[in-house]
Amino acid sequence: MTSFDLYGIPENPTVASLLPPVAINFAKLLDGTFAPNGSDGCPDPVTDPLSCFTYMVNKTNLITKSAQQRPMMRLADQDLNVIAEIVGELSCDTEELMSDTGQARVVISADNHLVDYMVNQIQVYTDIHLLIDPTPTQRTWRTRWGGKVHQINVKRNEDGTSTVELIALSMREHARKLLIAANPIFAPEIQLPRIWVLPGPVRTILFATFMINLARLFIPGLSTITNAFNPLSWINPALLDQNIFADFDPLSWPIQVAFVNPLLDQSRWTAIGATWTDWHSSTADMLKDCGCVMRAYTYLKDEDTDSPHTELANIITGVEGEAIDVLDALGLSSADDLVKALGTAAIDVLAKPTRNCVVFSLEDMSGQAGPTGTAIDGLLNLIGVTFDDLFTSVLINADTGQTLDGEPVIDVINPTAPIAEALLGVAPQPPKVIWRESSNDRVLSKQHSLYKAPPLTMMTGGRSPTLVNEAQTFGIQYGLSQIQTVVAAGPAFGGAAVEGGPPIGAGLSALYQGQLDNTLLAWERITNPTRAVWTGDLAYQEHFERGTQTAYTLASIIALRQADFNTRAYYGFQAQVISGFPWVLDVDVRLGERAGWEFDGVIYVDQITAIKRTWDRHNPVLCTLSVGDDRDKQDPVARSMRALNAFYGVFAAFLGEGTIFG
Repeated sequence: MTSFDLYGIPENPTVASLLPPVAINFAKLLDGTFAPNGSDGCPDPVTDPLSCFTYMVNKTNLITKSAQQRPMMRLADQDLNVIAEIVGELSCDTEELMSDTGQARVVISADNHLVDYMVNQIQVYTDIHLLIDPTPTQRTWRTRWGGKVHQINVKRNEDGTSTVELIALSMREHARKLLIAANPIFAPEIQLPRIWVLPGPVRTILFATFMINLARLFIPGLSTITNAFNPLSWINPALLDQNIFADFDPLSWPIQVAFVNPLLDQSRWTAIGATWTDWHSSTADMLKDCGCVMRAYTYLKDEDTDSPHTELANIITGVEGEAIDVLDALGLSSADDLVKALGTAAIDVLAKPTRNCVVFSLEDMSGQAGPTGTAIDGLLNLIGVTFDDLFTSVLINADTGQTLDGEPVIDVINPTAPIAEALLGVAPQPPKVIWRESSNDRVLSKQHSLYKAPPLTMMTGGRSPTLVNEAQTFGIQYGLSQIQTVVAAGPAFGGAAVEGGPPIGAGLSALYQGQLDNTLLAWERITNPTRAVWTGDLAYQEHFERGTQTAYTLASIIALRQADFNTRAYYGFQAQVISGFPWVLDVDVRLGERAGWEFDGVIYVDQITAIKRTWDRHNPVLCTLSVGDDRDKQDPVARSMRALNAFYGVFAAFLGEGTIFG
């Protein structure tokens, strides 16, 4: 070994000691010679097609493999502050649903270092939260599964091992624990008007409704007024650890609602009416009819770089772009960087939550847009869908009439031919993601069900219309009163009445007290001629619908139509696919979006209703998407009647018809 003196000069120099190692020198010589493919962006497919192809293949493999990582699981405290990462889990499965609360189940060993904290060190009343990031290398609120631990099971198994099971419900469960007040600025003991009503685009009205109801819970002063008779809630422990003035900022609330731009909201118009009912129950049918979903995202302030209030950030970004265009037109392009910096700062201040929180987002997944790009499209959507549901679905027995690449497209969500919607420019478009029948599409299961044997005749009723009963009562009592008059007037029927006594035959009309009510037009039935032609001699003959008790009314007509729809012969569809073959979840398609799959040369379209991930210590992550739910879809006429009833409820409320003022 060569020794070195103070100045780095070897005492016994040799040629070998003066040269660096050959291998290291060789590596340095090649460094930068072969640059990674795509290091300067996607290669030009015209000048370098091979490099472009290699770049696209590598990028596809990277995205696909990243979706198959083991998710990162973390435990958070009652204020959603991250405590530690959960490692060494024995098994885990998570599920997120489009229109309801999802669930997660995690099994860990009893000797895990977090077990003592969860079981012994905190009170049973103290909440803890479970956070699961499916892609640990790209953690974001858009894909994060967040939930509240509802149950901890400490088990001693038969084989002598001890395990701890965590069962958590997703953050969407908050929608079942938040109420829509009839009058959100007064206490429940003082409620005038008696119902909360608001018409407009569904996303806009729900955003306004949720915001004002969160304000009554979190804004100082207003939360005291709305709890005037509940003094124990005047001091909110959850807000004691921050500046009281910050509580007036919606971005500081623990539960928030993503901003909706009312001018550009193209969701279908409807009306909400609620009186101290929870968010989920009040909006479930409304969101389903309009093709919208309500997601609950978990935002971490120190980790997420973009804002969940995307539409608010887009407004700021749009103003920034307009300012840059003006400066460029004036020859002041040197100030562009300053404007961009101000725009970024404005988003951080005005659009990003200031704490870890849950953000409810109302998203339009209907696949319907419009010609104007504004809220007017939602009104056109309502008109077109209502017309098609009321008339087209009854008069025309046809599918959507859409085709894609020469194959027919059957829309399971909206099976009615969108004639009026197409004329108004709001017809739904074919989905962008389709699982084909090929070796590249990993479809776990695919089921095409045909439900047959419909009955011929629908029947409902039990009571006559009120007008019929009243007319019948009037006629009978009038006839009895005329008999009474004749009896009292003629001696042939007993002579004149005794002076000072009641007239002869008095009270005869009172003998009838509705004994013949509900005997005339009390039952209603209708036969479907199409079924009578095709079902055969042994067809089921009758079906009774108990939706209403009064015949020959609008309600009975709807009940018969509902019975006809529910007992019809129809198709059911359901499929489960693996993420990444070829479509990647949260990259190509998201929960609630319309997707399609090919079956025997026909493309069936439905929404992605569930996302499930399962893994354990012996098996890798398996991510499956459920497309369709194989449920009997709702009657288009019933859907349109709900829309009309919603708007009627608004007018009735303002007119004081037993709802708003008395």
